[in-house]
Amino acid sequence: MNKKITTKPSFIKIRKIKNNNGTLVPFYLKKIKSFKFKRLFIVTGKKNSLRGKHAHKKCTQIIYQIYGESEISIFNKNKYKYSYDLKSNQNKMLKIPPLHWVTYRFKKQNNSIIVLCDTEYSESEYIRNFSHFIKKKFKQAY
Repeated sequence: MNKKITTKPSFIKIRKIKNNNGTLVPFYLKKIKSFKFKRLFIVTGKKNSLRGKHAHKKCTQIIYQIYGESEISIFNKNKYKYSYDLKSNQNKMLKIPPLHWVTYRFKKQNNSIIVLCDTEYSESEYIRNFSHFIKKKFKQAY
C-alpha cells in the first residue's frame, strides 16, 4: 500500500453546529487520517504573547482556535516559512507535521487554542533551539 505522507502544514475542515444556545464543535478523531490521538492540551495567552517557539522530532499536532485569533509562523528545515491566521469563527483546524518550527502570536486580548498530539509528552522529543533545528540532521519521522 502506498501511503501518502504529509510533509507540510495542512488544514482539516470541521463542522460547527450552531443554535440559539451557542456552538458545538465535535472532533471525530478517527476521521483524521494517519493521526492517533495521545494527548490534548489548551494554551491561553494575552494579546501579542508568543508561544510555541519549538519543533517536534516525531509529534504531529492539530491546532484549533477556541477563542480569539492567532498568527502561526511555521518554518521547515529549508527555512521555508508558512504563515497562517487562525480565528475562532473558522471551520478548520491546522495540522502540523513533525520537524517544523512553530511560533504562535496571539492577536487578541484573550486567546485559547486546543492542541491535539499523536505522541505522549517527552522533553527529549522537543527541539527548543532554532539554529540547532536548522543545522542538525534529524531523521525524518514520517
